[in-house]
Amino acid sequence: MYKFFGEPLKEIKSKATGKVVFRFDTKGEFSTDDGEIIKRALGFFDYIKLETSKIGERTKKTFIVPAMTITNKDEKETKEEETKDEKEITDIKTYKCKKCDFETDNKGLLMSHHREAHKKEV
Repeated sequence: MYKFFGEPLKEIKSKATGKVVFRFDTKGEFSTDDGEIIKRALGFFDYIKLETSKIGERTKKTFIVPAMTITNKDEKETKEEETKDEKEITDIKTYKCKKCDFETDNKGLLMSHHREAHKKEV
């Protein structure tokens, strides 16, 4: 059995027939053990796999296998922002002294270094 998560009360229709295949409840959840629906919905919605086992003659226990993981857009956006920040850091221009191994990202510091460290070397 699988539990799918989506927009509350949203109807999912078949592209071929236009008929409603399933509908999320008021919490945005839909549980099914129908193999066809599961195959079609796996790539489009967040889900968890549920297993049920009989405890007694009439009692069943449902548990999640494995632990639930749901991705959201916010995580993707923050990852994209982090990669942009990393690109900006690597795009910082470095200035190198032509006479020694001194490096800096500030052109003024390079000029100051050059004046003091390499005074009129002829």
